[in-house]
Amino acid sequence: MSTPDFRTMTTGRLRSVVASLAPHVEWSPVGLLGGLLCVFSAMLPQTRVQRGSGSMPLMLHVLLCGGTGEGKGQSWGVAAAVARDANSTFMAGHVINGVVGGAGLIQAVADRDGQALIVDTEYARVLRAGRRQANLSQVLRDLWDGATVATSRAKEPVQVDDPRVSIMGHITPEEFRASMSATERDGGSYNRLLILPVTQVRWLSERDQMPGHLIPEAGEAMARAVRHGQRAELVTLSEDAYDTADIIRRDLLNKARESEGLKAFAARCNEQVRRIAALYALFDLRSQVTPEDLEAAAALVTYAMESVEEITGGTDAAKEKRQPRSLAEKVRDRIELHGGRATSSQVLPYVGATAEEVKALPEIVVTVERSGKTGRPATVFTLRGDSSPHVQEPASHSRTPTPADPDRATVVQLDAYRPTPKQVPASEPVKPPEPLATSNPFMALL
Repeated sequence: MSTPDFRTMTTGRLRSVVASLAPHVEWSPVGLLGGLLCVFSAMLPQTRVQRGSGSMPLMLHVLLCGGTGEGKGQSWGVAAAVARDANSTFMAGHVINGVVGGAGLIQAVADRDGQALIVDTEYARVLRAGRRQANLSQVLRDLWDGATVATSRAKEPVQVDDPRVSIMGHITPEEFRASMSATERDGGSYNRLLILPVTQVRWLSERDQMPGHLIPEAGEAMARAVRHGQRAELVTLSEDAYDTADIIRRDLLNKARESEGLKAFAARCNEQVRRIAALYALFDLRSQVTPEDLEAAAALVTYAMESVEEITGGTDAAKEKRQPRSLAEKVRDRIELHGGRATSSQVLPYVGATAEEVKALPEIVVTVERSGKTGRPATVFTLRGDSSPHVQEPASHSRTPTPADPDRATVVQLDAYRPTPKQVPASEPVKPPEPLATSNPFMALL
């Protein structure tokens, strides 16, 4: 599925933090946003958010879903670095690495005074173990609810009355589909997970390093938000947020009813929205949820629901057998990834074809450019009829998105409560360059 614009899925200071870090990460900013939200929720053990006439805890169980080596670790690594800068004591003493069965997990949570962040980079084995050990699935569900968990050992029983546990898990789409059973899905083991795909959105050079000031600045912003959140006892809705909450609740439930595969996953979608919206408010040093907080949280949850539907094959398109991508599609993707203009070294190694095969594609325009009078000529591929061949890359390493920049993510259109983004006017078609044989007499020798 297309990569959405994370700016529609978050608000205020947290949006600024993600925007500052995202240009230095090759992977979708949504994965980074999910990691920051998860660890931030784990640092707020006592804070709750209004839900109807009651309240609920803020802990999130986030599952980053992507192929092997496709950025799950990098996305979480950046979020964890921010968290260590914000609260090194918590990250050193309250992180549980891996799930070791129901009783072992309860003991680990009890050893950390009931407050913990579980990090499991092989979450597929947790889902498989949940099918064999009914108590493990029940413990994970109770932890999300903030309900009492206890072991059944007669000699040394262990009980945690008010657990505050967040979960950060990693899984591949294939593992997720293979681990899912109808019993577990309908029983509620999956609808408590916020499943976010991690996809590559840019290529970065080894020279592109994270500027040293960004992590400390993001850590300070999180530290201030944690201090504020720990002082707040209850996050409530502002007066103008109630109507928005009602609209979102109806829209999400109607969306779930339209898809058989989404019904079980969407059972707690509105509770997820409320928790995420409260985290946005607290990161902004507020104690009231605004309509903007709710809309951004709903956009994130909607994206997660659509991702689940695609991963599990809930749509007709996903059920069809995937066809191999053609050479033309691969080349087009590489050119668009580099802003509409890519050199042979940026294309050929990744499409498994020779220069002659790419030049033979009818939609590809080939030009030869020389840097200075003595520089080596470079073969440049562009798309026929695209205005981007004449757009020069900026000399600096700034990652500010432009209409031709691959860093600019596609905006996901949401329901009626989300305004439709303005359409960018189509550019004038560019006259195709003259044939190489006439523009460069030396090409006949190549």
